[in-house]
Amino acid sequence: MSTTETTVTARIADIWRELFAEPAMPLDGADNFFVLGASSLLAMAMVERLRAEFGVPVSMLAVTEHPQLAALADHVAGLLVDREQGEL
Repeated sequence: MSTTETTVTARIADIWRELFAEPAMPLDGADNFFVLGASSLLAMAMVERLRAEFGVPVSMLAVTEHPQLAALADHVAGLLVDREQGEL
């Protein structure tokens, strides 16, 4: 895992903790946002938070396709690379 992915993973984990109002919630890369109890409304809130935090166009579809923490972080890191390369 690259430094960018590690940073992105940590920040997304923090966002999840904030959304679930569980600051001490233990999370790892295999954790699934929906299995943890998230609703579609909470997922929409997460999408908005991710867009604001990272400045990339994270979609609701991406969240449903990548509900595990590590997979979502990898997706967001890829969007960051695309943005840096001028592809977004």
